[in-house]
Amino acid sequence: MSRRLVVVLALGVVIATSTGISFAYEDGCQKAKGHHQNWEDKIEAKAHMILMNKDELELTDEQVERVKTLKLKVKKDLIKQNAEIEIIALDIKEKMWDEVVDTEAINTLIDKKYELKKEKVKSLVASYAELKSILTKKQMGELKELYKKCKIDKKESHR
Repeated sequence: MSRRLVVVLALGVVIATSTGISFAYEDGCQKAKGHHQNWEDKIEAKAHMILMNKDELELTDEQVERVKTLKLKVKKDLIKQNAEIEIIALDIKEKMWDEVVDTEAINTLIDKKYELKKEKVKSLVASYAELKSILTKKQMGELKELYKKCKIDKKESHR
């Protein structure tokens, strides 16, 4: 198999697996499809829920703008971070194809890849905390009630 074909196939696998969790939104309630919701999805879902229910939560224009800005910033950052991680993964694969495998060089790349992943998760956690801090305590309580309502509605729709 040529290198080009292997790279194309590898990218296809990455794209296919990265889109494995999808969301459907109804009336501001999110429903995760897949086994687990990751940090990227948690932020997206919470921001969406907040924006879909901005009237019920009585958000100010400033709060709406802050949520939108944070949501966009997170998406942009994720594109950059995921691209860096994918490039390093490809570099690792390339080094594995060498006639003589340089384990020291590969280990350095692996360390770099997981350092980037660690920083990505830390950044997502900080963004999640920032998103929650945009709301007042009263608004957070109302948001929790909306989530409960969504869960009840979901259970009743399965009956």
